[in-house]
Amino acid sequence: MTKQSILAFLLLLLVACHNARRVPGTAPVYYSDERSVSLLPTASMTEKLDMPQHIVGEFHKPDGSTDSFEADSWVRANDSVLSVVLFSGFGTTIGEISYFRDSVKVESSLMNVEKMKAEYLLADFQICFYPFEPLQKNFEQAGFEFSETRSGAENADFVRTLSENGKTILTAKKTGAEIRLVNDLRGYSYHITLGEAN
Repeated sequence: MTKQSILAFLLLLLVACHNARRVPGTAPVYYSDERSVSLLPTASMTEKLDMPQHIVGEFHKPDGSTDSFEADSWVRANDSVLSVVLFSGFGTTIGEISYFRDSVKVESSLMNVEKMKAEYLLADFQICFYPFEPLQKNFEQAGFEFSETRSGAENADFVRTLSENGKTILTAKKTGAEIRLVNDLRGYSYHITLGEAN
């Protein structure tokens, strides 16, 4: 997978905007054409996450073709920060997206950060890793339905479903050390393997 392919996918996924640092309330995340949510505050993360991950993503374009990317990452999340650092297959840093208190920051020597709307990527990561209750409250206040079913040892596995008027928009499923997030409305997906970055 080339750097160009990785960047092309990220640029398609992270919608264009005018600036790389913003207050979350000024950049809503539209999970449907009509409704949006803001990022949860970092204080909503009651556990600590600091680990390598391997991410494979796909974006299905309107013409029927598919763009994909594969990258290693390091994700750090606690009550003060949510940070995602992406690496190429050669171990070089592609970029970092971080959410600290009341601002989102994108840093990269390869990407035009002025044209990225990183809240969308961070919101998806919150769905995968943040506690269910604050996520549910945030989505339901915006008019969405958000549900979770737990299974596995110590109820560590889950299926989380975001829907609107009974129609599924997004599903995130954790099984063991793997998480798969599928956004049916927008036509993209992530497959995250925990602990796989080199």
